[in-house]
Amino acid sequence: MATITEPSQAPALWDLAQGEWRKPDGRATLLGLLGGLILLGLIYATNLRHFVYAWTTDDNYSHGFLVPFISLYFANRAALRGPVEVRSGVLLGLALLGVSIVGRLGTVLVPVPFLGDLTFLLGIAGVCALVAGTAALRRYWFAIFFLIFMVPLPIALYTQIASPLQFGVSRVASDVLNLTGLPVLREGNRMTLPGGTQMFVAEACSGMRQLTGFIALTAAVAYLSARPSWYRVALVASAIPIAMTANTARVVLTGYIMHYNPAYASGTFHTIEGLLMMGLGLSLLRGEGWILDQVVQILERPEEPATGLRVAGAR
Repeated sequence: MATITEPSQAPALWDLAQGEWRKPDGRATLLGLLGGLILLGLIYATNLRHFVYAWTTDDNYSHGFLVPFISLYFANRAALRGPVEVRSGVLLGLALLGVSIVGRLGTVLVPVPFLGDLTFLLGIAGVCALVAGTAALRRYWFAIFFLIFMVPLPIALYTQIASPLQFGVSRVASDVLNLTGLPVLREGNRMTLPGGTQMFVAEACSGMRQLTGFIALTAAVAYLSARPSWYRVALVASAIPIAMTANTARVVLTGYIMHYNPAYASGTFHTIEGLLMMGLGLSLLRGEGWILDQVVQILERPEEPATGLRVAGAR
């Protein structure tokens, strides 16, 4: 896998904040940031409650509680690079906040929580740019961007993504089962095994959870990797095929289990099976990282200087 860059030893986020608090200008900046975020939280209180509700009731977004802490980790890594010079970011900050507030007001007329959730993230970026400047926004942009992984998708959009995945996994898994000697009759996302055993690939088995997790993971690894841009793009793009491969393998394994011993195809065993397939996905991601590392080493290998040839008999 890619090498993670280690920043130089410098004050961490908390130490940096304490250092800024001791300076009059720094204290004003910190108070402005805190006040702006509190005010933004009050404006978006409905969206914040929507976050918590989705995280506690929908298994697809149960990871949402972890995302702010992971973003805080990225912010801490950015802070390890030292203080940021406060430069003017009034125009950019006001523009971002303006779009954020308009989006929030728009959700009052057209109740689309997803739009408000996204504009909330724009509001955070706007507060950062307005109070701390554009240099701070460039320094901490990824910590703010990563918060997008805590935003629940609207049901209509989720269904539009999950349904094709659901049918795609069913089709590929049935083809693999037929090729490996277990005849399967597929009708949509329902597969009939020998003996009339029915296996239904539910929406929860579409691979959306794996896809969301792998996109977040590859985005984090790509950001932390000291690798070329093409390497990072390839890493993030691979999240989709890797998640699909791992989920297809899970459905194939479930098919064999249901054929030979259906008792092990549900409950705790099914959960363990899902964890094993997640491990398979991580192994595939690790293998891809190793291959990309070899490509990088080949491309960055210095060329051997050309050696002169001596003609026989020449002096």
